[in-house]
Amino acid sequence: MGFRTGNAVTVNGVSATVTSWTANTIVATVPSIHALGSSTALVADVAVTDLSTGGTTVMTQSLSYAAPVPVLSLVSAPSGLVQLAQPASTPFAVKVLNGDGATPVVGEAVTFTASTGLVQFSACGAASCTISTDANGVASTLVTPLSAGPITLQAAGVDGTAAASFTAAARVQAVTAVQAMEYIAAGATVAWTPEVTVSDNFSSTAGVPVRWQTTSGPVSVTPASSPVNPQGMAQTLATAGPLAAGTQATLSGCAWTNVCASFTTVGVDLADLRVIAVSGANQIVSANGTITPVVLQVTDTASHPVAGAVVQIFQTVDAWQPACPDRGRCPIAPVLASSQSSAISDANGLLTIVPQQILGVAETTNLAAATGTQGFISLTLQKQP
Repeated sequence: MGFRTGNAVTVNGVSATVTSWTANTIVATVPSIHALGSSTALVADVAVTDLSTGGTTVMTQSLSYAAPVPVLSLVSAPSGLVQLAQPASTPFAVKVLNGDGATPVVGEAVTFTASTGLVQFSACGAASCTISTDANGVASTLVTPLSAGPITLQAAGVDGTAAASFTAAARVQAVTAVQAMEYIAAGATVAWTPEVTVSDNFSSTAGVPVRWQTTSGPVSVTPASSPVNPQGMAQTLATAGPLAAGTQATLSGCAWTNVCASFTTVGVDLADLRVIAVSGANQIVSANGTITPVVLQVTDTASHPVAGAVVQIFQTVDAWQPACPDRGRCPIAPVLASSQSSAISDANGLLTIVPQQILGVAETTNLAAATGTQGFISLTLQKQP
């Protein structure tokens, strides 16, 4: 009849897993020697049973099992990124068990080495160590990487070899100023926000305290210490000035005691102040529309934003009129409203001006702003019929 679906295979009465069959062959995965309850070599009987008829064929003494051998296996090892010149927190450990898979092999010599990179094994303070397995069959040591880059470890005994790999790198902790320079108008006192990014390539910096302190000149900070937030940032409030033109005040922000970033506040001569339009210039809207706020920025002659600069603002609102004719006189538009005010540039040198205007009326708003002795800008904003 041959083999067919439903045939079962046993080895010494223990079920094997049938994976395929044909009329002439049957393939099965046999149970391990441990499943047969033996820790020594044996020759087993193999039986094939047709479950539908109950018929059985036994192949006596047809399958030989070798004696189980002890096995060396990996228990733990450093992995991922490990700090250079510091012992890894996870030991390199292996275990040797007898062929039964349960009984420890005690006293087997296991040699630990690195096939790639340089390391020191804590158990002996050298690049190669031989350690005997303990009562649990375990041999273990901490590892200190001594070279950056890939590290491959190996543990070898008479019963096998285990390997593990990781990458070693130097620890880099950094504190970087987001904006290291702040320029302020000479004679002004300005509050601004020094901010740092704090990074560590081996751990989160959230919660790390940053200590702020004045290093020179008229600048104070509060608070004197602030924690790094989950985004890796820390900040404080600084009040700097007054400073004469060209003079400086400095402060620092430090984490881990001596990893620091420096901040410098520089006084800018009033003759070097300039003013530019950032947004809102050259607006033309309908008479029923609204002219939006104008944003100006005070800079120095090198285009650095300048904080604390007093800006005088002059506005007149004239009745709208078309362009002057090519010939003849150009009529003067009547002035509908006017105003004068002042503003102080913020820490980024910016100030926002709300244009004076008359609702529902076609008009022209003339806006002029002046700062220092040389800074000036004029804008024309229209509401056309």
